[in-house]
Amino acid sequence: MRYAFKMLARWILAGLALGLSLGNLAHADTRNVRILGRAAVIAGGGVKLQWAASGFEARVVGKSLTATIVDEWGDNWLNIEVDGKRSAIQLKAGTADYVIFSGKPGVHTVRVTRRTNSQGGATQLLDVRSDGSITPTAVPKRRMLVIGDSITSGYGVEGADQHCRYSKETQNADAAYPSLVARSFAADLELVSMDGWGLYRNYMGSPPTMKQMAWQTLPTDATPWPIGKSFPQVIIIALGANDFASGDPGDGFTADYQSLIEKLRVAHKNAHIFGVFGGILDGERYAAGRTAISTTIAKLKKAGDSRVHFIEFTLPNAPRRWGCDWHPGLDAQQRMARTLQTEIDQYVAW
Repeated sequence: MRYAFKMLARWILAGLALGLSLGNLAHADTRNVRILGRAAVIAGGGVKLQWAASGFEARVVGKSLTATIVDEWGDNWLNIEVDGKRSAIQLKAGTADYVIFSGKPGVHTVRVTRRTNSQGGATQLLDVRSDGSITPTAVPKRRMLVIGDSITSGYGVEGADQHCRYSKETQNADAAYPSLVARSFAADLELVSMDGWGLYRNYMGSPPTMKQMAWQTLPTDATPWPIGKSFPQVIIIALGANDFASGDPGDGFTADYQSLIEKLRVAHKNAHIFGVFGGILDGERYAAGRTAISTTIAKLKKAGDSRVHFIEFTLPNAPRRWGCDWHPGLDAQQRMARTLQTEIDQYVAW
């Protein structure tokens, strides 16, 4: 959570500059790939991505795949997976062509996702092309929505220990527990997370909080995300660490937490909603956060919502328990993934 946040002014100025640069890029096409997570459609073609773990997936019959991408600041990294083999690339600021895959002719499954967080600015996917054919992969029947913070976006997860400071190189959303669980169930993941953001109050900085952000198309695009775009059977609320980082925020958090669950229930009446807590705080702050979330969920369950559940995460005594800035490391994220997977198995017919 010790993160020097980008100022909103930088978002606005970069967005204006990027919008002007896109004016001359017409006829871009990304209809031949399947978009992962939330994205905003760009006039003239292409999509705008900003949430961690968002991206695209495609079936390629050929020997290469190239994408035209615009990155606002050159702060972002992408994970690339081709037929199960993974690598990563750092994006440059501005517009560039990236060779996503170049290899033997054949049938290949290619997956590209944002490795880095939402605060790194937007990534524009303008065009995807191949020497052969490109078609979208099939949409899985299983879908997960996760509303979270730096833990769910893999902040510092690949850092050596708790003493390293955050860097883009050590963040990897695909190594965080939401991505691990989604992969284990072959489910689509819609990850909506902001490093340092809370539900009622943020770790640092002023509103908006995830109370508003959870319903937006992108962090810098307040257009409401259409509820009908996704039908998650599993929803994870992974908020509270930033709210309680400076102490108990009081009844305001509890009211907002209950309201969020009730709104999600209206939007997704049959989904199982899991409120999770643990992984970074300790002492009185941890106890207050755990009590607030568990009692709110117990109250809703008692009122008749049998599809809402509380999960407490505990971290392992393992070499990679911690990543940078006391965030969960690789071993801890895997432990949280196994805990969540067990709970989903208990309640959901996956």
